[in-house]
Amino acid sequence: MNPTPNESWGFLHPECHGYNAILFFSWDLAKTIEQQFKLHANSPLSMQLFEAQKAVDRLLNQYVQIQANPKAFEGQSITLKLESDGTDEDGRPVLALQTSSELEGLILEMQSQLQSTQTIN
Repeated sequence: MNPTPNESWGFLHPECHGYNAILFFSWDLAKTIEQQFKLHANSPLSMQLFEAQKAVDRLLNQYVQIQANPKAFEGQSITLKLESDGTDEDGRPVLALQTSSELEGLILEMQSQLQSTQTIN
């Protein structure tokens, strides 16, 4: 990944370690997937999925390399799949993420804690 100066990646943030790394990773993951599908928008869907998977693998490896949170990222995986869930009227498949159970649990826990700390105005 070669972020441009106007893009901020979580793994480049000085506080991207420990529990914070999980939050940064979830932001980077969403950005990575969105970027790849936009970048390869004119390619067949299978190629878009293939390129997005490669980018997700690189992102996960980046978090391992910087040792952002070894317990959270080492040995973990995220597999992108296209699934037909029947809710899309046009029958188009939706993107599904199959995340290893340990990483998924940490992400869900982080999201739950974020929601519980937000106040309703």
